[in-house]
Amino acid sequence: MDDKTLIWAHACLNGEITSGMRMVALKVSGQHVTFRYYLDHEPTDFVRERAEIVAVNFDAGLSSALEKLEIEFVHSKERMSKLETLDTVLFCRWENDLVGTTPDF
Repeated sequence: MDDKTLIWAHACLNGEITSGMRMVALKVSGQHVTFRYYLDHEPTDFVRERAEIVAVNFDAGLSSALEKLEIEFVHSKERMSKLETLDTVLFCRWENDLVGTTPDF
């Protein structure tokens, strides 16, 4: 994946991350792109809509048409280190040792 595509993918996430999104990974294989959203719950309609906005914006900003653009949702309580990062991670939230977002004091 070239730098321009990576930067564009990051830009498309702007404003579309929800509190339940743990990680967003990206895979680019030729003209086939996959966005994978790791969630701490099953995807809601709101989360699906956010992901679709990211995908549409990403596709619209490319200079050539994609053959396939996929959005995957994975509900997982696994530690971040156990999640598959595909080609790159676009977003990763901070989590404590219990896979939550409460600070360890």
